[in-house]
Amino acid sequence: MCFIARAICAALALVSGSAQVALAQRFPPSLAPVDERSLSHAAAAQPKDGRVRRFDSSSRTRGLAWGWGHSWSPFFGKTRSDLGFVAFHPQMGWFIRDRIELYGEATLFVYHQPAGDIAAGLGGLAGRAHFWNDRALTPYIVAGVGLLWTSLDVREIDRIFNFQHFGGLGLRWVPLRGPGLTIELRNHHISNAGTVGENLGINAGTIVAGVQWILR
Repeated sequence: MCFIARAICAALALVSGSAQVALAQRFPPSLAPVDERSLSHAAAAQPKDGRVRRFDSSSRTRGLAWGWGHSWSPFFGKTRSDLGFVAFHPQMGWFIRDRIELYGEATLFVYHQPAGDIAAGLGGLAGRAHFWNDRALTPYIVAGVGLLWTSLDVREIDRIFNFQHFGGLGLRWVPLRGPGLTIELRNHHISNAGTVGENLGINAGTIVAGVQWILR
């Protein structure tokens, strides 16, 4: 009986080895059967519609933006002075969520109406909330606050050091390589938060466009 058992085990081992050799010959490594579950997991890991993340919570940003603005009086504003300016904004930021960017920007306004006046300051706390991060074009909401010095002498403000805040909508183009572009429509507001005088405040509609680098 022991002899028969050993013979059966040897036969099974021989058959098993022969089967493995036959499978290897029939299915070389490039054609070997693949587990369907592995294929489904791999397919799930691929981006849908060929979309690739352009930025995420590990990304940082650097940018240079230029703009043009003119005073206006929205329904909540009391601006009456006729003011026009060109703007320059160096920017630096980082993403704190996959679609939310926290950044700061310097502010320089050079007024052509009235000619010769300037404003300079820091929009030190600003952010952009993007709709998507896996498309070349994405709209976003922008808002920020900061401090501003200005040489303007108009009735809407009562001192040279003021607060600034801005908000609006933007559109960002993010290529897979190289710098991208941004364009924004903002309302920019200057006032002293009611700390001095009548404090009517200056509102200006602005168009801001710039080049942006996303560092991954």
